[in-house]
Amino acid sequence: MKAYMIIATVNGIDYLTKVNAETESGAEHMVLDLSVCGMHTYGVTACMAYDDKSMKYDTFIYSELAAEPVGFEALKEIIAARNAEILEKDAAERRISEIEQSMKELQKELEQGMKELQKELEQAKAILSA
Repeated sequence: MKAYMIIATVNGIDYLTKVNAETESGAEHMVLDLSVCGMHTYGVTACMAYDDKSMKYDTFIYSELAAEPVGFEALKEIIAARNAEILEKDAAERRISEIEQSMKELQKELEQGMKELQKELEQAKAILSA
């Protein structure tokens, strides 16, 4: 196991945390695997792992300076909260779609009922005028 610094983006905010993993990709997946994939977004939108060698480069240094340092457990909570928001929005969007579909079906029923009523009124007029 080796220590890696992770910079992960959640809801537009970069977070810096430390994890122990076998590889850089393994370290990244420790974070990425916590994320949900919503209809329009992800819980974690970016994630990059840095080992002791890659932390010496400007890419890490400038990214680290802009990131908010948090513990891994705190990052899990942040991701869980973002996941909940995404799932709630997705559920609301699905519900809106269901309601719109129901409204279309009811509109068709209304139009059909109006046509039937119009036919009955015409028949009643014909009977009364005969």
